Amino acid sequence: QDADVTLRFTDTSLDPYARAFEKRISPFTTAVGSGTLRVIGELANPERLVVDVMFDQLQIRAFDYLLRNAKPIRVLMNNNVARIDDMRFVGDGTELDVSGTMDLNARRVAGLARGTANLGILQGFYRNIRSSGNAQLTAQVSGSLDAPIILGRATIDNGRLRYFSLPHSLEAVNGTILFDSRNIRLDGLTARVADGQVNFDGRIGLEGYAPADLALTATGRNMRLRYP
Repeated sequence: QDADVTLRFTDTSLDPYARAFEKRISPFTTAVGSGTLRVIGELANPERLVVDVMFDQLQIRAFDYLLRNAKPIRVLMNNNVARIDDMRFVGDGTELDVSGTMDLNARRVAGLARGTANLGILQGFYRNIRSSGNAQLTAQVSGSLDAPIILGRATIDNGRLRYFSLPHSLEAVNGTILFDSRNIRLDGLTARVADGQVNFDGRIGLEGYAPADLALTATGRNMRLRYP
């Protein structure tokens, strides 16, 4: 039988539901939201359902970095296709606009993100790093969910990246990162490592959303390296 059900949720943890679909999400990433969920159609037939979600409030925390919605967010799913037309997140150093669609039957995605992003957002995807700094970002994602194609660029200003397995962090990161169909390319990216200047060139190969292979060159001068 057809149904028309509306649910109201307040201060609800949403990240456990996201991990049911994407298990690689960092355990330090949490999401709490308030809003309404309306389900219309045949409950026994998900493909015939219309699901309309309105987030009045949504807060996403990546370790110690907090993002929140600047205005209500509407997610509409019809015929197993989810659509977001205008989603804006703000935080310390971040004002990011996101839109896109996701076809769950065909397992395909199409999305666009643009604006200013704090690099602390990376902590939500990679559990072994801590990051800060700002980037001017334009990125387009398309293709299959399992092997998406990412196109765009990010211009980093005074970034910092700390990877737990390395004794030194990257400070004062500046330059442009280019995204193409299967790679992240570093073109003249500079940073300070162990009090010395380092220039980076090369590429990082992607498999899905995760780094897969490296072909990088780093040229450093006057670094004071720790030696075990």
